[in-house]
Amino acid sequence: MPKLIRFKVAEQYANVEGERVIMDLEAFRQLLSPLGQSALGQAVALQPTEATFLACSAALRKHHSPELAKIALETALLRIKARDKFADADRMYFTREALEQSTSDVVARYRAARSAGFGHVADLCCGIGGDALALASTGLTVDAVDIDPLRVAMTEANAAALGLSDRVLGIVGDALTVPLVAKAAFADPNRRSGNRRFLSPEDYTPSLSALRARFPAGFPLAVKIAPGVAKSDLPSDAEAEFVSLRGELKECVLWFGPLRGAARRATLLPSGDTLSAETPSDSLPLAEKVGAVVYDPDSAVTRAGLVRELAERIGADPIDFEVQLLTSDQHTATPFATAFAVEHAVPFHPKQLRDYLREHGIGRVTLIKRGSPADADEVLKKLKLDGPNHRTLLLTRVAGTHTAVVCERLS
Repeated sequence: MPKLIRFKVAEQYANVEGERVIMDLEAFRQLLSPLGQSALGQAVALQPTEATFLACSAALRKHHSPELAKIALETALLRIKARDKFADADRMYFTREALEQSTSDVVARYRAARSAGFGHVADLCCGIGGDALALASTGLTVDAVDIDPLRVAMTEANAAALGLSDRVLGIVGDALTVPLVAKAAFADPNRRSGNRRFLSPEDYTPSLSALRARFPAGFPLAVKIAPGVAKSDLPSDAEAEFVSLRGELKECVLWFGPLRGAARRATLLPSGDTLSAETPSDSLPLAEKVGAVVYDPDSAVTRAGLVRELAERIGADPIDFEVQLLTSDQHTATPFATAFAVEHAVPFHPKQLRDYLREHGIGRVTLIKRGSPADADEVLKKLKLDGPNHRTLLLTRVAGTHTAVVCERLS
């Protein structure tokens, strides 16, 4: 039975300086009014920060009500915070919770391109509309559905701000029961309850099984899930695509029906490089030693379980059965891993490592741990670094042996 979804009427919280901000539908409509837009323009001009929020609020209250002043300032502050995610952040509307949960527009646009041929799509649990905007920008008609009327109103306002109103229809309703005529659907179910975050898709609201049950078999459906999902929770009939943005793992998307392209996929953004496999390769033998180059695969590759596919592509071998590092005697450029030129690789002994670093004038290191039990701070204290040179220090395991690798990053 589908989980009951509580109807949210407002989002309220206190900012760092203690000002209580209540954003509900009525307050948001006031913000969209001519008076509210005037207050927002003045708030933007103040360039508020968390530290200056109270002072800015006092200044704005000379011209507007305390409630409008706080909402306008909060919107101005969130627009600044949202610039890392949205190129058009300075024209958009957010709540703190919705901004934190929203998808970067770089990721959303990549994802939207896979649905571009369906004409009319549904964005279920649309939040403030980041995915709906990306879908609409490809020329699709989008039904943006959310149980929260405030978030639907923000989606519509964001679509208007970006000139996409004619392609985005906001619908307040339950993602599991609202009538749909869309030819494909994307869903971003809630993965939180209070301070808890869920990894299993069956703990989401709505759950993965409930979302799948509302559509016929073979329907083009994409569902965003947590990238930390257990492999045992991945459906066998879906493509599981793990996506990283500038090296940081962002999400996993399950693609069903005709949207499925392979069993596993790792995609790197913003480049769009992708690595996929229908059947993962068998285990590879371990390298006999650390070669001239060590490769540290992108997190999307490791989570997708495609390290062996990468190894075969670049002619490398794993250094340990438990550590996702590869090595070879020649450098093969690849976007799917960071490569390091190996200078020194020996079993880890702090004193011997310290002697080597001093001998070579290495006074600064970038320390990376991969499967090492060592405490990074304690290691750095014991090394007592001194000298003008810099190296990367990789602490890892090689065929089960705790090993230190002194290396330099290759471009």
